[in-house]
Amino acid sequence: MARNSGILLFAVTLLGGTLAPPPTDLLRDALTAPQRVSYVGEIQVLRIGPQHSDATIYRIEHRAPDLTRRWYLAPQDLYGDSTISRGSTNYSIDVKRQRVVVSQGEDADQQIADQGNFDILMANYHAVYAPDETLSGRAVHVVLLNNKYTGQTTMRVHIDAKTHLVLERQQYAANGSLIAQTRMEQIRYSNAIPPALFDIPSGMDRVNGAARGPESTDIAQVISSAGFAARVPKYLPEGFSPIAGDLVSINNIPTLHLIYSDGIRTVSLFQNEKDAAVDLSHYHAIATSVADHPAHYVEDGPTTLLAWADGNHHFALVGELSVVELEKIGASVLP
Repeated sequence: MARNSGILLFAVTLLGGTLAPPPTDLLRDALTAPQRVSYVGEIQVLRIGPQHSDATIYRIEHRAPDLTRRWYLAPQDLYGDSTISRGSTNYSIDVKRQRVVVSQGEDADQQIADQGNFDILMANYHAVYAPDETLSGRAVHVVLLNNKYTGQTTMRVHIDAKTHLVLERQQYAANGSLIAQTRMEQIRYSNAIPPALFDIPSGMDRVNGAARGPESTDIAQVISSAGFAARVPKYLPEGFSPIAGDLVSINNIPTLHLIYSDGIRTVSLFQNEKDAAVDLSHYHAIATSVADHPAHYVEDGPTTLLAWADGNHHFALVGELSVVELEKIGASVLP
């Protein structure tokens, strides 16, 4: 009996006195938890960059499977504004301008990675358990995602042991420093959240957000429909792969948008051939170069934007990478 018990303990992980599933299975279940679990709480988002950091705080009500309302408490310029997500349609309610901006996009509050991106995540990261903890009065399992190429922990995920909802995510840079944290406080589970909370206010102007075509995993098809000779990077950081693309209308200019990811970090490449550069006038842009072309970059928390042009062909890279890495990607885009 003792020998059999030893084999059992060797084969599985024992957490908090209960038999836990393999960490990969727990992560997969956490992706779909918001489709099953209704809750209210307060979410704190901290983004830390080399130049500055920023924090966002909002109250959240989520009615499974796909109704979500966020009411912003901070920063000050967002106070009183809210967003309502009904499936993949988002309504941003701007009380100061008395308008509602309508856009399309998946709700990613509790996601570790998109379902379609999960295989890429597992290809590039080892999921291992850390000791159990308690968060907001809830027992949580802690899963570390360690990069297979560097061995570094890139993300630490706290998952409610009972509901499998993600209660906290911490993301780390290659040097181990914290660059982003999303934490849920005052969590309360309830199946009695009134549907009226997710009604869109009347009496406000409706404004469409940036128009975009349907996102597709057929990268070649998206590129061929761009209407110009699009370019793709010949270099990507280790583990990154193309995952999706679409066509976006920015200021009425057709723009190709390609997305690359390693399962946690993402990089977007925007390009157009209408001599339409990214407007960086509202940012502190720093001069640099991509190959021999003048370029500028902006750091916003852990996210970097790098923009440059080759004749009338304008490019922008946006991602959770250093400007040095983005410059290497950008140089490989050039013919």
